[in-house]
Amino acid sequence: MITEKRRRGDMGEDFAVEYLEKQGYEIIERNFNTRLGEIDIVAKDGRYIVFVEVKSRADDCLYAPREAVTRSKQQKICKAAMLYKIKKGLNGQPRFDIFEIIYGKYDLEVKKFSHIKNAFGTEAVRGFF
Repeated sequence: MITEKRRRGDMGEDFAVEYLEKQGYEIIERNFNTRLGEIDIVAKDGRYIVFVEVKSRADDCLYAPREAVTRSKQQKICKAAMLYKIKKGLNGQPRFDIFEIIYGKYDLEVKKFSHIKNAFGTEAVRGFF
């Protein structure tokens, strides 16, 4: 059984992928899972390998979705990105973006969204890149 939270998350990722593709990004992979963490979307944007964390919330939430990407979460994403680059043999410059989506409280209509480029850096895990 799929929970409402998972359904919103999946729809948010689909929305983010569609938006990024329209912006010229090449989607390399979705939902890369490792014991170190998960990466929602891996994309290529010019010289950058972009690791995108997608966060979705209802419009009555008390905080912005980006606030859920804590320092601890950033560290997990950076470690998973390092592993991804090694495993796939990629050489591009890493960049960490957040894609946030606000849905209506009672429906799954996207009320607003933002793509935050370079939302955090590798300083969360010094020495990995």
